[in-house]
Amino acid sequence: MTTHVWHADGDLLTAYVDGGLDAIEGASVEQHLARCADCRTAITPLVDPPLLELAWAGVRDAVESPPLPLPIRLARRCGLSEPTSVVLAATASLRTSWLVGAFVALAFATLAVGVAGDNLLAPFLLVAPLVPVLGVAAAYGPQEDPLETLVVTAPYGRTRLILVRALAVLVSVLPIAALLGLLLPGPPWVAIAWLGPALALVPVLLALSSYTGPRTGAALVTLAWSGVVVASLRGLPSTWPVEATQQVVYLVLAVVSVAVLVVRSRHDRQIGAVL
Repeated sequence: MTTHVWHADGDLLTAYVDGGLDAIEGASVEQHLARCADCRTAITPLVDPPLLELAWAGVRDAVESPPLPLPIRLARRCGLSEPTSVVLAATASLRTSWLVGAFVALAFATLAVGVAGDNLLAPFLLVAPLVPVLGVAAAYGPQEDPLETLVVTAPYGRTRLILVRALAVLVSVLPIAALLGLLLPGPPWVAIAWLGPALALVPVLLALSSYTGPRTGAALVTLAWSGVVVASLRGLPSTWPVEATQQVVYLVLAVVSVAVLVVRSRHDRQIGAVL
């Protein structure tokens, strides 16, 4: 029968509100209520107003404010604003595929060191400092960024966004690499000392990228660091790239690179653009 000649009686509506109908009967009544204004009016007194308001509030919250993805929720808990968190979560180098690839590369480098023995640290020292560098390079630039249009129209500068993304990449990668570093043979201090070049190469990359773009900057940094590690294989101790003297050089490079970034940003230049 159509909804124009049949209406649900009081007992049926009461059973529906109380959840006393089976799935088929409940679905039939629900479909009828969606089309019949008279029955909707008749069921109103049977529904507890606070409970109804609570149900509608849940519907509105689910429609208007759906659950945020995990990366955005984590960024929000770290104190970042929602717009920044959304753009940050879209970073290519923070996606699962990239993080898994970084972990695999670090794990193979650590395994290679263990298999080679004789305190040959070159595989790990070559890969570990470059992983965050490549992650930062992938975190910005028109060619790599799927949200480039959103980034350039966002109410905050590109420099701020790049620095936030760089920090996020470091936070996501360095703990894994540090744990793997504990498995290295040789002096225990190597597990921490490799962080010196890793942290220094990131500002160097950002400074170079302000002139050449992220891809060229990453290539130059990779070639330079590879040369340092390969040079250590020619009669030098395996720990040479991360010894104290070299750490001073890395610190100086980092300070100079930060100074370059400050000067470039004051001239309204954009990190990541070919200038």
